[in-house]
Amino acid sequence: MPDSTSLRNPHAAASTSLTTTDRIAMAPRAAELFSMMSGAVDEVGPSLVSKVKGVIKFDVSGAGAWLVDLKTGQGSVKPATAADKADLTISLLEENFLKMMDNKLNPQQAFMKGLVKIKGNMGLAMKLNVVLAATRNYMKKQSSGAKPAAKAAAAPAAPAAGGLNSKEIFRLLGEVVAKDGASMAKKVKGVIQFDITGAGKWNLDLKSDTPALTEGSKKADATITVADADFVAIAMGKLNAQQAFMKGKLKLKGNMTLAMKLPVVFNALKPQSKL
Repeated sequence: MPDSTSLRNPHAAASTSLTTTDRIAMAPRAAELFSMMSGAVDEVGPSLVSKVKGVIKFDVSGAGAWLVDLKTGQGSVKPATAADKADLTISLLEENFLKMMDNKLNPQQAFMKGLVKIKGNMGLAMKLNVVLAATRNYMKKQSSGAKPAAKAAAAPAAPAAGGLNSKEIFRLLGEVVAKDGASMAKKVKGVIQFDITGAGKWNLDLKSDTPALTEGSKKADATITVADADFVAIAMGKLNAQQAFMKGKLKLKGNMTLAMKLPVVFNALKPQSKL
């Protein structure tokens, strides 16, 4: 079939690679970016379907596989299985997928350089930028939408020039959850595990009938790993959580949409905090 050719560049082995440490540090990011892509499809799916009209399978080495169905209806993004059929299969390293999402690597140029392997309908590969651009726009809107809440949380935090740490923030957050946990749970609907490097671990349950903040590790829908100083900066509104993630200051494993709801958590500290 003229539109169903298997394409492979013999120079694929020459692709640039990151160090082992870099790979480990960015390991969960591809999965979370597909969560953002899912959010974009939820928002503008019919429009994407009208432009793409196909099913694309991403096989991201070391990170997993995802099926982006933009052929009919609303469209969807989900983890892919071996049985899932696609019009186009794209195989690439995680680092190169991240570069594409960051608009630092053009999909067509990546193929010509052997950084991407394509099997199936080449015409769909030409439409990949449509999907990536929609995802970037969604991420940008989510990030800008979080800023007002972050700034609101920053006001009471201003006097705390020195000495403020994550333990104090979690102490205040515990008081807020005890008082307004039910209201927060309606907005967040999830369990977030905070792993603060060098400071401790806390589990924020805003999913169960009895919302609670407890010290230590428990099962969670999303796990956030961040340095103490960066966590404080995020809580005070001086560092945007999404920007921290993209810069590698914050590592996220699990449900990316919960990270978008962090401003709900920190904004709840406003009336409580006298930091």
